[in-house]
Amino acid sequence: MPSVLLVGATGMLGASLSRQLKEKYPNWPLTVYFRNVQADYWFRNVVGVDTIEHGAFEDTAKVRALAAEHDIVINTGSSFDPTLSQAIVEGLKQRRGSQKGTLIHVSGGGNFIDLRKDGKYSPDSKVWNDANEDDIKLINSSMLNGAADRLILDAGNEGNINTFIVCQALTYGVAEGPLPSLGIGYKILTGNAKSIGFVPYVGDGSALLSVIHVNDALNFILKIVDLAVSEVVTGPAESRYYNIYGERVAWKDVATVLARTLHKKGLFSSSEARSVPIEQAGEGEIPKLLGSNMLMQGDRAASLGFKVTARSILEHIPEDLEAYSF
Repeated sequence: MPSVLLVGATGMLGASLSRQLKEKYPNWPLTVYFRNVQADYWFRNVVGVDTIEHGAFEDTAKVRALAAEHDIVINTGSSFDPTLSQAIVEGLKQRRGSQKGTLIHVSGGGNFIDLRKDGKYSPDSKVWNDANEDDIKLINSSMLNGAADRLILDAGNEGNINTFIVCQALTYGVAEGPLPSLGIGYKILTGNAKSIGFVPYVGDGSALLSVIHVNDALNFILKIVDLAVSEVVTGPAESRYYNIYGERVAWKDVATVLARTLHKKGLFSSSEARSVPIEQAGEGEIPKLLGSNMLMQGDRAASLGFKVTARSILEHIPEDLEAYSF
């Protein structure tokens, strides 16, 4: 029975994944890695994990040592930190025994934005298909999550460890856990709106965003865990890269529902989203997202049986944010 290290266990995916792993594989030794000691009770008494390890993503020596002690590492904690990924890869390479270590890494669809600046849908924008290995070979360190992905793909192709990457679209929904999290997608959108005083979209807002519900993502990650332990790994690392998304929605539609929801919660005086040029859409990387199309295609994931069960993000936004305090 393989031992599993789950990095980022208190996050939107990690907490639910830990419980589902323990329910499905009760005899597998499961170690969870996170920083906040207030979560210990939940993991011990609700999930029944075998080991709790405390630390930050920056504690690379500890992460490396823990990875070396486990058969499988699942990283749901950070999709854009190549330093963390490097520590995990190095640790898995240091494992003893004849069996290769396995890394299952959760990445993000921010890799696949087309970097438009006008917020318009374009039929000429590239659709990134996980079944096209040439698409995956184009992933590079200039992409939002590309540095970590490239490092992991290269490690998988070297052949010293087995690698699987699940690249999920912007994730919505509310996950369970000791420290309930709305996930980075909602944090980005609501945090940006708070910082500039309104909910923006760029131009006419017709650019399309790929999204996925957290439960659909969890179901597929569990399928990859099954695959990793039940089949002999063959082929290039690019053949074990999976895009998962539930729907594509226009940025204006997302902004419209979000603005109404945040107005109802008393955050803004206006219930209207606002069209702005990209220079006024926020700070940092966020305007790049708002101005772009993110067109993911998951033919390879579909071939493994990936199916969408959740309702649209446009229905979920008011429900997901209802109990959340800003």
